[in-house]
Amino acid sequence: MNLYDFDLPHAWAIEKLSNFVDIIMGQSPPSDTYNTNGEGLPFFQGKAEFGVIYPTVTKYCSEPNKIASQGDVLLSIRAPVGPTNLAPLDCCIGRGLAALHPLDSISSKFILYLFRALEPQISKEGTGSTFKAINKQFIENLTIALPPLQEQIRIINKIEENFSDLDKGIEYLRTAKEQLKVYRQSVLKYAFEGKLTEQWREFHISKLETADQLLERIQQEGESRYQQQLNEWEEVFKVWEENGKEGKKPGKPQMPFNTSSLTEEELVNLPDLPESWCWIKLSVLSERIQIGPFGSLLHRSDYVSNQVPIVNPVHIRNQKIEPDWSLTVTKEKVNELSNYIMYPGDIVMGRRGEMGRCAVISHEESGFLCGSGSLFIRLLPSINPLFYCYLLGSQRLKNYLSDQSVGTTMQNLNQEIIHNLPVPLCSPIEIQKIIEEVDRRTTLITEVENIIEENLLASEILKQSILKNAFSGQLIPQGSGDENAAVLLERIREARRHQEDHQVPIPKPRKQVAMKKDLSIIEVLQELNGLATAQDVWRRSKYQEDIEGFYAELKKQINNGVIEEVENLREEKKSYLRLRNEN
Repeated sequence: MNLYDFDLPHAWAIEKLSNFVDIIMGQSPPSDTYNTNGEGLPFFQGKAEFGVIYPTVTKYCSEPNKIASQGDVLLSIRAPVGPTNLAPLDCCIGRGLAALHPLDSISSKFILYLFRALEPQISKEGTGSTFKAINKQFIENLTIALPPLQEQIRIINKIEENFSDLDKGIEYLRTAKEQLKVYRQSVLKYAFEGKLTEQWREFHISKLETADQLLERIQQEGESRYQQQLNEWEEVFKVWEENGKEGKKPGKPQMPFNTSSLTEEELVNLPDLPESWCWIKLSVLSERIQIGPFGSLLHRSDYVSNQVPIVNPVHIRNQKIEPDWSLTVTKEKVNELSNYIMYPGDIVMGRRGEMGRCAVISHEESGFLCGSGSLFIRLLPSINPLFYCYLLGSQRLKNYLSDQSVGTTMQNLNQEIIHNLPVPLCSPIEIQKIIEEVDRRTTLITEVENIIEENLLASEILKQSILKNAFSGQLIPQGSGDENAAVLLERIREARRHQEDHQVPIPKPRKQVAMKKDLSIIEVLQELNGLATAQDVWRRSKYQEDIEGFYAELKKQINNGVIEEVENLREEKKSYLRLRNEN
């Protein structure tokens, strides 16, 4: 795959990746060799474990089969294709990764930044029906623009200099973003404790109902509303009977949910409210609270495209509904599930997973169906639903709902929890003022959040632009005294030919077993019966807690000619130890 459609500096060379990088494809070891107690080598499976530069070690493998060396570039080769990282130390890699080991003096960071520059193109090249992936042949055949060694170092330094400045700005933006979230919640907290309208209330106190008047009016409205619905149902039911009971039987309106008043103990745990406010259970303000259909009422086979949308928690974002038009049901099915149809003014709320997802149904969403993962609240006509929608998204209410939710694997809300939810009640004219104040402040917050998101996106685009310029020879000036990249490539080819003629066998990874802890360095090498790294010998020797003593003894035995170091040309800066009589 040729990734270049522009001219490169004359000292650069276009070459297949495999000609200057060794490629090790990951392979998953037996699952019974995984552990979290540190036995064996760190084990990385894929992109999910990646950090900013180094992956986070969460798992180990006692019988590693495919090993990446410390500093190798780890490339995600499936689901997704393209992300990269550096191996923080020798590690085992699963089949979701490939390790790229640069040869000669080529820096791992150069390869890392190179692949981050190429990631947008490489990520599109994966094939497969279940998930996208690339194979070893694809990686080997990547044609890469390779600059001289000296220029590679200057490129790395310039990239990191530019990224350092950008990262400081990105960190500032992310901090500001988190602070805005805190401020947004502070606005809601003050709003629903009466502090946001404290001064306004002092000037309008004569127009406000008292807490007792509010309660009396709401209770009367609830009773009157239920009686009205009951009368309307009786008329409809009578007509249905006169017509020979044709069609669906009219549903009787729900009786008001029987809830007791808040106890003194419950009130003690709630914030103090202004004198003209009071705490009340949500059921008193509602004419209906309805959990979405579940069980046999709605099957996967009922789903069609582009008809009546279903609203589940995933469709509620930032107090707006974003319907999925591929997840809808027919009008006939909606008629069967008429109890779950939502109308303007209803508050739809996610009842599973993350608490606080809610939105007010507008005229555009009238007739949408409440999904099985949601519930909806239909308030009395005099109650402003937007006020209580904001309230349900406040941190105090989210915490309360999390505490009250049921279920072990996922938080779930039932009708009883929502009916008994304590909420503040105040005069309708103050509610309207609160909404205005909240809207004004949250609109400004949203505008700033959007600016931050735009700048974060621009920062990522700028990073990609820096990388693109770096690996097309445009980021830094060319050095007149730089060794041509072709010379570097010839040196690598010569080293490989020499390696083939003087191949040093590399020991296969051994299963780690419990060993004596009082072995000398020589005894460890005798037990291993071959080559071993200094780190492996140290771990198995009596010097496990005295690394300085280990290296002092090792140096002594090398100077005495008992032990020798064998350089491994394939693995830069890596050598093995062996007893001299074993050569």
